[in-house]
Amino acid sequence: MVVVSKYDTCTVHPGELYFGTAYTHIRTLLGSCVAVTAWHPKLKVGGLCHYLLTEPKQKNASTQGKISARDYRYAQNALLEMRLAMLRVSNPKEFQIGLFGGGDMFAYSGPTSIGSDNIAYAREWLIQEDLKPCRVDVGGAISRSLTMVMTSGEIQVKHYQMSAD
Repeated sequence: MVVVSKYDTCTVHPGELYFGTAYTHIRTLLGSCVAVTAWHPKLKVGGLCHYLLTEPKQKNASTQGKISARDYRYAQNALLEMRLAMLRVSNPKEFQIGLFGGGDMFAYSGPTSIGSDNIAYAREWLIQEDLKPCRVDVGGAISRSLTMVMTSGEIQVKHYQMSAD
């Protein structure tokens, strides 16, 4: 989790999560990663999680027990912590939820890409939690920068096209 202090902007890096009121803006940069945002319009509290993968690539004896519940690189941990953070202040259904990222950043040979897997996981989580996102900007062969304005809940997204090198 990101350390909280009284600054204007918090940058959430891959595998991190921020939830609170200490910042006026929360920013992140997304490629194939996914960010889920949550903002409560009455309480003016919210946050953002930024996960890289749905789950560890290798589930074997060497990885078992080494993945901490605070390892927000993985969707399960990041989304569970977002839910718990929302529950600490209010009913999650009172939050405005956003879903962003999941771009196809890399060549892939399987039936799906990392980005599409990340999007599918988030969508399934939203269904399980009975949460309906009010803003969705996912997929494509683009990266995105995302800024969440904590005083208003406004989300600013910029798209960056992949170069054809």
